[in-house]
Amino acid sequence: MQTYLLKCVTSSEIVLLLWVIRVMALKRFGVSVPEDLLEKFDKLVEKKKYVGRSEAIRDAMREFISQTEWEENQEGTMASLNIVYQHKPKLMAELMRVQHDGHANVVSTVHVHVSKSHCLEVITLRGKKEPIEDLANKISGLKGIEYVRLFTFFLPEGEDENHPHNH
Repeated sequence: MQTYLLKCVTSSEIVLLLWVIRVMALKRFGVSVPEDLLEKFDKLVEKKKYVGRSEAIRDAMREFISQTEWEENQEGTMASLNIVYQHKPKLMAELMRVQHDGHANVVSTVHVHVSKSHCLEVITLRGKKEPIEDLANKISGLKGIEYVRLFTFFLPEGEDENHPHNH
């Protein structure tokens, strides 16, 4: 008869186990690039404090895939619209009206007073490409808007089904 010893597992041990499983699933491949391109890439890897080329390449691949999926207009699109504008009540009211009148699904907004004269607003959006781009374009055309940057990414539906974090 075998005897088994049960042990309490700490959260850090679980994280380590999940990391090991993830690393085991990694695939290696070779890439040929011009030397000058690799030198520029290595400088950015160092500047951005990546552990190494592999993580930087994974980030670049994720961004490329996300951008391609955005362009293909798939469901599950998420975006953040970052806006810097002059702190004027009329403009703030117009910005709110455009958000409410648009067909993009506004998940949340964060409003920050960055100076006495300027605000930063970050709008989190979910949905299809056209309504999100339409909202971004309408906002960028408002008088007093100084900077608009749309960051998009794609999350396939059901990807987080086994994620233990509940909202």
